[in-house]
Amino acid sequence: MADIYDRALLGKVEAVKGTDSVPTGTDAIRVNSFSVATDMAVLDNKVVKITAGNLAHDIGKKMMTLEVEFKLRFSGALGTAPEISPILQCCAVTETLDPAVDVEYAPATIPASAKTSTFYVFKDGLRYNFVGAVGNLTMSATMGEYVLCTATINAPYLAPTVVAVPALTYSDAGSPIVFETADVFNDGAVIKVGAFELDFGNEIEEHYVTSDHAFEVKDRAPTMTFTKDSVGTAAELTALAAGTDVSFSASFDGGTGNKLTFTAPVARRTSIGDAERGTRDTKDLAYNLYESTGDDQFLFNIAS
Repeated sequence: MADIYDRALLGKVEAVKGTDSVPTGTDAIRVNSFSVATDMAVLDNKVVKITAGNLAHDIGKKMMTLEVEFKLRFSGALGTAPEISPILQCCAVTETLDPAVDVEYAPATIPASAKTSTFYVFKDGLRYNFVGAVGNLTMSATMGEYVLCTATINAPYLAPTVVAVPALTYSDAGSPIVFETADVFNDGAVIKVGAFELDFGNEIEEHYVTSDHAFEVKDRAPTMTFTKDSVGTAAELTALAAGTDVSFSASFDGGTGNKLTFTAPVARRTSIGDAERGTRDTKDLAYNLYESTGDDQFLFNIAS
């Protein structure tokens, strides 16, 4: 009988897109939760006949979706890839490792450098095989809480198999990152942020032809929203109306090998809303993130 203790997620980047990279127990990824959904097109078999109702339906196109929620954490070792690397890379970012120095994640050039991953999902006594998987990722946090990520990952349907969960090895030594008052947001000046969300904005396209069924990241439109303390001036509205660009930076200190710096070179406001936090007036700001040179809409650097 399957139970919650038989659940596990393994992931590994594919050397060849769409070819099973065969993750093992050493490729285990710690997550808060995951869910698997299958989407199978039901083809109504409607014909002219002398009785009511249709003939039995058939099944057409099939796909699977994996939704994963996890706390943002890195390896805790400088220049070492974290457990979540296969998730990040299948969401169209490139990974650059500088041993004993840092790890960087930047938007991949589509399709040339975009990668796919294989995920083995153990649940209900079954192993679901996500091969050629790609997806989109959002990252968000409220002050004093963990930085949480949600990845929505697509792959062609493969029938699950009965496979026991292997022995698991989790590699990350870093602690989950907490959004704290010591963390810094800057858009040219330090700003007081109470909550934020970053969306990679990946557009997933299904390629479905004879001898090939695959999913690809077709385009990206990253966005960022955050809630900041109101400054009692019209500066934000003036910048919105003028289409003024800012550059963002944010830093989160999770300890050695677990310190994240986020930068976005070109951000332009799309909306400003009024809100409240307790008795304080706040502003909800939304931005589109654009490139300055090539695929550089954002950059993650993990270092000391």
